[in-house]
Amino acid sequence: MDAKLIHSLIRLTKPIITLSVAFSALCGYILFSGTFSSGWFTAWFGVLLIAAGSSALNQVQERHTDAMMERTRHRPLPAGQVKLRHALVWVLLLSGSGALLLFLFAGIWPALLAILTLVWYNGLYTPLKLKTPWAILPGAVVGALPPVIGWTAAGGAVNEQAIVLVAAFFFMGQIPHFWLILLRYGQDYQKAGFPSATALLSSGQISRMTFVWVLATAISAVFLFVFQVVQGWLWGSMIMILSLALIISFYQWPGLKSPQHLNRTFMIMNLYFLSIMLILIAQSVLGASM
Repeated sequence: MDAKLIHSLIRLTKPIITLSVAFSALCGYILFSGTFSSGWFTAWFGVLLIAAGSSALNQVQERHTDAMMERTRHRPLPAGQVKLRHALVWVLLLSGSGALLLFLFAGIWPALLAILTLVWYNGLYTPLKLKTPWAILPGAVVGALPPVIGWTAAGGAVNEQAIVLVAAFFFMGQIPHFWLILLRYGQDYQKAGFPSATALLSSGQISRMTFVWVLATAISAVFLFVFQVVQGWLWGSMIMILSLALIISFYQWPGLKSPQHLNRTFMIMNLYFLSIMLILIAQSVLGASM
């Protein structure tokens, strides 16, 4: 197979996003098991595959609008680097193998939840973006499900308080992520025909709304310590310090008019999420006494 085609097929999967989704599933797995037991790799890899398939399907669905936006017009499909039929085969291969791997080695619940995530993202959220600027609210459920998949793959139940609180944290964090992207590329979205909140609200209003969701995200992280999902004062103190730093970094934004400032705040959110996930994994493996 041609190296350029392989590279383009990999780009269809949005590797950075896909890897972060799989890592959040690993976080849920370790949180329940307390160790890197023998099933962690198949759970992680199964989620990685189905997340990659979902991302590729999203690019198939949005190939026409992607061609209209500066940010996305160089993606493989609008740029003509991958044929549609090849992309569809790639979607089926990734999604099918991911679901099958989870079913065979992790169980029925992880497989069903992974399929639900794909259906929710590609069947509900993606088309809903063309209907309403508030599609991110139901769409944020997609970000909450991967840690639940990992949790159930390790043997946990979906209704246990610990994983419900973790899922709530991931749900909250999806919203400010989206608003930051919208502030950066709102005009691009409007040009492609997406109903955008930037046409209804000023950048200052969106900034204030984003801060409210950042605050809710930080509080939901602190709840992980308050309700003893994270145990031990060392880990709890780290969460509280990181959450306070997040709130301070977003407080009294200067309108977020600078792309550099938007990129910086987006990076802060990403680093915050990575730090919380690493704390969840570390306290599960190393213990609460540290």
